[in-house]
Amino acid sequence: MTDCQHCGKPASGTLCAKCTADYWAMIYQLGHVQLPTLRSIMLRQAHIGTPEHTPNKGNAPLPIDTRAQDLITESEAWLAEQAGKIRTQYGNLPWNKAWQRIIANKHTILNMSTAAADYTALEHITRRNERALTPEDELIILGTCPNCHSMLTGTPEAESVTCQHCRTEWPAPAIKAARDERLWQMQITGTPSDAAKELKRYGLTVSRNLISQWLKRGKLSHATPTEHKRQYTFNLGELAALLDCHR
Repeated sequence: MTDCQHCGKPASGTLCAKCTADYWAMIYQLGHVQLPTLRSIMLRQAHIGTPEHTPNKGNAPLPIDTRAQDLITESEAWLAEQAGKIRTQYGNLPWNKAWQRIIANKHTILNMSTAAADYTALEHITRRNERALTPEDELIILGTCPNCHSMLTGTPEAESVTCQHCRTEWPAPAIKAARDERLWQMQITGTPSDAAKELKRYGLTVSRNLISQWLKRGKLSHATPTEHKRQYTFNLGELAALLDCHR
């Protein structure tokens, strides 16, 4: 037995059983779902994720989605590289043919000496694709980039996040922890429903009824009533902390 070169757990080869299964699932997903969908978006046949800004009047819209095109180029390059490792001429095939050659040579791909590095590269590509293919209303605010201080958004289950501005990658749990600390410095004025909607933007799900109960029970010491009926100034950090205790 050796150690998995990706996660460090015991393995009989380059990758452990779990990493092998995850790696293969990513390869299948890349060619079966992600690339076909991205190509539809690139050609303006579908619109998923954050749309580009509408061009100014007088400017013709771009015929293709350049952001999707960049993701496609990176994805296809990865497939070409892996197919070329099976047989040199496979590296020059169209992406779908290259993917099919990879699928047909599962054992070869999963047992390559470079499998761990290839897996890591594919993880990065897959995360970028998933983010682009996720509807905007399903993304949450994970926190702020420590490097350029831009807002970082992603899916609630994201393990890492890449800044769309400076391109640096960060572990999502650490970014979320720093975000939760900053929530104590943030306030929102409105009804319990407004507060619940604001927390949802950060991936924190709480019902307006629960917030109302906290108010009635005097658990929100930082919440202060306003001159408007049923409206308060809430501290987001206090709401997040109470929610954590409630789980």
